[in-house]
Amino acid sequence: MRLPDRLKRPKLGVRTSVQKVWPRHRRWVKAHGCCVPGCDVRAVDFAHLRSAANAGAAQRPHDIFGVSLCRKHHDEQHRLGADAFSDKYKIDLWALAAEFARGSPDRQMRASLKLVDAVAIDASSPPKKQELSFDAAIPPG
Repeated sequence: MRLPDRLKRPKLGVRTSVQKVWPRHRRWVKAHGCCVPGCDVRAVDFAHLRSAANAGAAQRPHDIFGVSLCRKHHDEQHRLGADAFSDKYKIDLWALAAEFARGSPDRQMRASLKLVDAVAIDASSPPKKQELSFDAAIPPG
């Protein structure tokens, strides 16, 4: 007598990890200059912005939280933290990362995340989570 095939069941409490590294997006971000105004260094790094929500200890954040910074400013951003660095240079790194994400040619990366659309949240109604479509703002091609 033969046993029936074993059922494949998902392991409880184990989620499949989200792809965090997107080489095409990284190359596109690094093709831009340093985000610090007045810095004209041509060699730039892909700098991740870290927060408690997007990365834990010894974990890399998703590439959607990345900006272009030269090596000097990238090192300084790590020492100071994203918020203090933004205050020092009067730039909003999080908004720049969002602009890089919106303009990225990697449509698969953008589609891999579900974000809250702040414009769709009305103050008179409870907040609703909606999928943000970057494709509407990008011309085809």
